[in-house]
Amino acid sequence: MLRILSFVLLMAAMSVSQASTTLRIATLAPDGTNWMQLMRQAATDIQQQTDNRVRVRYFPGGVQGSDNTVLRKMQIRQLQGGAVAAGALVNIANATQLYSLPFTFRDLDEVRAIRDEFDPYIIDALAEKGFVVLGMSEGGFAYLMSNKPLRTSEDVRSQKVWVPEGDIIGQTIFTNGQVQPIPLPISDVYTSLQTGLIDTVAVNPSSAIALQWHTRLSHATDFPLVFLFGMMVVDQRAFNQISAEDQAIIKTIMRDTFKAMDRQNEMDEAGAREALLQNGISFVELSEADQAAWYELAEGAVSDLADRDIYPVGLYQQLQQRLIEHRTNATASDE
Repeated sequence: MLRILSFVLLMAAMSVSQASTTLRIATLAPDGTNWMQLMRQAATDIQQQTDNRVRVRYFPGGVQGSDNTVLRKMQIRQLQGGAVAAGALVNIANATQLYSLPFTFRDLDEVRAIRDEFDPYIIDALAEKGFVVLGMSEGGFAYLMSNKPLRTSEDVRSQKVWVPEGDIIGQTIFTNGQVQPIPLPISDVYTSLQTGLIDTVAVNPSSAIALQWHTRLSHATDFPLVFLFGMMVVDQRAFNQISAEDQAIIKTIMRDTFKAMDRQNEMDEAGAREALLQNGISFVELSEADQAAWYELAEGAVSDLADRDIYPVGLYQQLQQRLIEHRTNATASDE
């Protein structure tokens, strides 16, 4: 009888635990953006479809600190998850940098042509380190934006260039171009643009507008440097406390939400570029010679990063081969 009573009490305790599971997820994304609206709808859907067994609580706008701070808070279980830039995960799994090397992609079609094959490598690498990936978001291409036209690396050397805190790839690219970048958390960028601590950033158009950085800048170099990716990760320990049935519900809702988000991001990026033009930002075109010089600089950075094991070299070469095949097929279909 005592064993039966103990079993009943244990089941009741587990039921209560399931009913009160809350995933606390932090992000730098400002509240009110399309991204956050989609995320909040996903949280509502998760709560409803799990009959209140799982709730998601967001902390937007960087209130929990930088991406690196969020990851540290996840380690000590103050947070269960974070929506962070891919660069923040470089010291956890180098596969997360697979899409982040300079000039890897020429357009969005190329990004989407390889994701089905290569996303699983990133997801599996993070799983080995105790993280569950709930989604990967396409942030668009980053462009150099400044208070003067920038065409060559020599032009950039006279500038005070920002890189995100802990961004090893960005730091290496600029250092190889004999530029000493200034690392800062995203929360400090706007104030630093105001005070003149920095005058140049690499950012995608929609973020430049959402964060109001464009109000302090006048030119954008019309040559995309890198494609930006974000990832929503949760602590495997916290996720394992959720039943398998509810885990499947969460993953399905988040998968669909991130697909919708990618479609929204694509529209936002196109609209943001037009908005920048309307707000007086001049897009600076580069000559073929200038473009070739940037490619050469990037090749040196990619080589240095390979020596430091910042990205999985063999896997990246495989990705490059898939892109060559995609470009060949695209050219053949156009003829």
